[in-house]
Amino acid sequence: MVKPRVALAGLKVCEHGGERLKNKNGPIIDFSVSLNPYGPPDFIANAIQEAVEELSIYPETECSELRALIARKYNREENEILVAAGSSELIPLVTLTFVNQRVIIPEHTYGEYETAARMMGAHIEYVEMPALQITPELIVEEMRTDDVVFLCNPNNPTGQYLGKPEIELMVDEAERVDALLVLDEAYVDFVRGAFPSTELRSPNLIILRSLTKSFAIPGVRIGYAIAAADLITEMRKIKVPWSVSVFAQKIGAAVLGSKGDEFLGHTREKLERSKRRIEDAWGIHSDANYYILDVGSGTEVKSALLKERIMVRDCTSFGLPSSIRFSVKRDEENELLIRHLMRFFSSKNTQPE
Repeated sequence: MVKPRVALAGLKVCEHGGERLKNKNGPIIDFSVSLNPYGPPDFIANAIQEAVEELSIYPETECSELRALIARKYNREENEILVAAGSSELIPLVTLTFVNQRVIIPEHTYGEYETAARMMGAHIEYVEMPALQITPELIVEEMRTDDVVFLCNPNNPTGQYLGKPEIELMVDEAERVDALLVLDEAYVDFVRGAFPSTELRSPNLIILRSLTKSFAIPGVRIGYAIAAADLITEMRKIKVPWSVSVFAQKIGAAVLGSKGDEFLGHTREKLERSKRRIEDAWGIHSDANYYILDVGSGTEVKSALLKERIMVRDCTSFGLPSSIRFSVKRDEENELLIRHLMRFFSSKNTQPE
C-alpha cells in the first residue's frame, strides 16, 4: 500500500455538530448545530424549481451571476469575489494557496483551521485565550512575515465578536509584517450591530462568508470569499471546477437579495428576545446565536440530554472538555433545554459555572 504523506500522520477527522442520530422515542432536538431556527425561508422555493430545470447541464463554474450580485451588495469588484461550496471548501483552498510554514490560530476555535494547516505540514502557533477571550494584542505579537492567521468572528465556540478597532489592529499588523489575516464570518449575520467588514480594503485580508447558518440551508453548500483581486486570482487557479451546484447558485442568489435581508432582520429580533431568557437563566453572554457553558463534563451532560432527545455539542474537541455548546432555537425548544439542564444539575446537587 502506498503510504500517505508524512504531514497526514496522526491527523484526525475534524469533529462537527449535526450528528444524524435515530431515536426510537422520537425525533432529536438538535442544539449542536448553530442554524437559523426560523429557516429555511419559504421564498427559496422558486429558486429550487429553477435549479431543477437546469439539472441536465453543468453548473456555471465561475458563478458569474452570484459573484456580480455579491459585488453589488458590498460595493466590491467582481474579481474580488470567489464563490465556493461553503467555508468547508474555502478554508483548505486558502491553505493550499497561501500557507508556507506557519499558521496562527486562537487555542479554542473552529477545528477545520487546524486540519487544513496540518494537511499542509504547517507549524501551528496557538494563541492563548485568557478567560476564553480572544485578545487581538496577543495575536499581533505573534505575527511574522508569511504567516496565515485564521480568526473566527464571532468565535466558535465561545461566541465572542471583535469589533472594527480590534480587527483593524490585526489588519494593520498583517500589512506591516506581510502576513495574511483570514477573517471567517460564518456567524456574523447573527451579531447585533456588526460592523461592515467588507468595507475593509487590504492586500493582506481575506473575508469568508457562509450562507448555510444564516438561512438554515446546510444541505446546500454555498459560501464566498471577499479579498483583493490578486488574492482571489491565486485561489481561482486551484479551485475545484463545478463545486457549486446549480441548486446552490440559484438559492444563493435568492437569499442574498432584499428578501434575505428582511428575513435576517426579523430573525435577529426574535433571537435577541430568546437570548435574554437564556442569559438570565445561566448568567452567560454571547454575541452569536450559540452559547458555551461550563457544566463540569461535556461528555456526561451530552449523554444525559440525549436520553431526553436533546443533542448539544460536547466541546472536548475544542480543548474544553468541561463545556457544552448549544444554539439558540425557538422559545419552546429553548425552555425544554433549560428545564432538562436544571433538572440534571439538581440531581447532581451542583450548578454550571
